[in-house]
Amino acid sequence: MVATQQRLTKERVLQIVEEQQIEFIRIEFLDYTGVTRGRTIRKDSLQGAMEKGVNFSTAIMDFTMFDTYVPDPTYGTQGGDFFAIPDPETFAVLPHRKQTARMFCDLVDENGNPWEGCPRSALKRLLHEAEALLGGKLFMAYEQEAYLLKEEDGKLVPADNSTCFSSDGVDIQEDFVQKFTETIGKMGVETEQISSEYGPGQLEINLKYDHCLKATEDQITFKQLFKHLARDMGMVGTLAPKPFNDFAGSGLHVHMSLYNEETNLFKDLNDEKGLELSENAYHFIGGILHHGRSIVAIGAPTMNSYKRMVPGSWAPAHVCYGSGNRSVLIRVPEKRRERRFEFRGADGTCNPYLLSAALIAAGLHGIRKRIDPGEPLEVDAGSLSNNELEAMGIEWVPRNLEEAMDSLAKDTILADSIGRPIWQEFIKVKREEWNKHFYRIDEWERRQYAVLY
Repeated sequence: MVATQQRLTKERVLQIVEEQQIEFIRIEFLDYTGVTRGRTIRKDSLQGAMEKGVNFSTAIMDFTMFDTYVPDPTYGTQGGDFFAIPDPETFAVLPHRKQTARMFCDLVDENGNPWEGCPRSALKRLLHEAEALLGGKLFMAYEQEAYLLKEEDGKLVPADNSTCFSSDGVDIQEDFVQKFTETIGKMGVETEQISSEYGPGQLEINLKYDHCLKATEDQITFKQLFKHLARDMGMVGTLAPKPFNDFAGSGLHVHMSLYNEETNLFKDLNDEKGLELSENAYHFIGGILHHGRSIVAIGAPTMNSYKRMVPGSWAPAHVCYGSGNRSVLIRVPEKRRERRFEFRGADGTCNPYLLSAALIAAGLHGIRKRIDPGEPLEVDAGSLSNNELEAMGIEWVPRNLEEAMDSLAKDTILADSIGRPIWQEFIKVKREEWNKHFYRIDEWERRQYAVLY
């Protein structure tokens, strides 16, 4: 099991910039809402940026998805700056842009130490902790569903009428699909499968597994590029979890495995439960289930997210696990595939750094406390009554964003693992989004009430 990215140094990055006549470098990081923030610098400023960083007001982390500032922010006008240090290993030329490259950043304070509010630093810290404990490297693969839309009579509608897994969907969008896979490949991200998904105009493009940090940033690259190329081609590319009432939602699934060289440490052929998983794998799953509602809050962090996760929708609505079972929060693939497990409770509106960090933090808790996930569920969780669910100890995922934040606010273990400042401000941002959305009156609501009452 070998990561695909060749290591880049500061010196090599500067050399590539000269060789390929790069003039502009986008210095980027993600805020708590998963929105890319950054600045574009000229090539002459790159060496200085890699050494000292590019300054940003800490207040940017207290902005909502509506680009409004939260009440009572920790990072107010008095909060000063953090400094974004571009990581040479994330350098990628943007083939679809003129003389432009991109780098992801670690956020540091004025003394050069990891800034307390940096999601990337939190993930790196937890990843190092997990791999030191487990004696292997954690690998992930992000699997994203997304829609291509077009504007018609002032409304956004699916860009085509393809059906699930049909060749037509990929054929109709051949220009986009081929341009996307070619471009993301040049940026160092390998794709494995492309399919037309359940909704018209919906695609699923599976990224190849890689070491956890690289795989997480591959998802960020996917998210950006899908939107950029769709816009270039006169469409709208969206990872929104539920853009239509009557069509399938778009989920984000994260596959996790643990390797020491070529040895799969999550595999045990003598597993008594019959899934061929190791004891550490079960405890890791147990930890994720223990913190399941909190991880869903981080992985599905918008009002729209909870319109997707309903019983019978092929999206998880219950905190449980099973083999080959797509109604559960954690699915273990069939045994003819390499041993791993898949977290299914996220969508494309999340900050992938925070999602990966939360999964690792929960897994570590499960291993340290030897949390037993119980028996795998063998039936459709959505077919069970509330009494049956209660008897089996199976919880619902949060039913809306407010409930999700309430669950996360109680999870002090996850808070201490990821970092209290991040946990606190994330909840603050999301509660403000709930308030803004919940109290908004739209035309549908206005018309319904005006006609009836």
